[in-house]
Amino acid sequence: MIQLGFLAQVDEEKCTGCKLCENVCPAGAIEMAANLAMIDSDRCIDCQRCIDRCNRENAISRKPRPSQIIRYVDHSDIDELQLKTLCAKAGLLPDMPICGCTRTTGKEAVAAILKGAKTPEDLCALTGLRAGCGIYCITRIFQVLEACGVDVDNPPDRRWIKLTLSLSDLPEEKVMQIDVAYPQCCVGEDWKRLKQRYTRADGKEEKHV
Repeated sequence: MIQLGFLAQVDEEKCTGCKLCENVCPAGAIEMAANLAMIDSDRCIDCQRCIDRCNRENAISRKPRPSQIIRYVDHSDIDELQLKTLCAKAGLLPDMPICGCTRTTGKEAVAAILKGAKTPEDLCALTGLRAGCGIYCITRIFQVLEACGVDVDNPPDRRWIKLTLSLSDLPEEKVMQIDVAYPQCCVGEDWKRLKQRYTRADGKEEKHV
C-alpha cells in the first residue's frame, strides 16, 4: 500500500521525445504521442525515475494531485486458501511484505494478478510496487507472476531486468550446473535444503526429510 499525493508532469516546450523517461517508468505510465511524453495519471506511482532520467532540465517535474490516492489491491474478496496456495507456489509467505519500501504483501500481489494484472508494470501501477528503490521486489514480482501462470516477455526497453536474490531463487537446472562445476561448494545440497519446506494446499506446513 502506498499513498500518493503527487504525480509527474511534462513541460511540452522542453520535452524532446527522447523516450528516456518512458524506458524507465516501472508502472508503464509514460507513452509517447506526437514525439511528446504523455503521463497517465491513473498509472503514475510518483517514483520520480522519469525526473532523474530526463536529460532536459525541468522537462519533467512533480505536481500535486487534486487529492491523495491510495494504491492498494483489496484481497478480502478472494478465497484465502487460493491466496495461500499461490503464495506458496511463488515461495512467499502471504502476509510478509515482498517490498520493503511499500510493504506490499505477497497476497496483495497475487490478488492484483487474479484481478487482471498481466505484467510487472500492471502490478506496479495497481499496488505501488517499485515506487521506492525498485530493485529487490522485481524478483518477487516475477515469482508471483510465474506462480499465477503469467508468462512475461522481455521488454524492448530497460524498465526491468530479472534478478535473483538468493540461492533458492535459482532454477534447479542452473543449480545443478553450478554444482557440477563447483562440487566443493555443495550448492546443490544447500539448494535442496532451502526447498525442503513448503506449504500444502490446506495452508499447513510440511517438511521433506
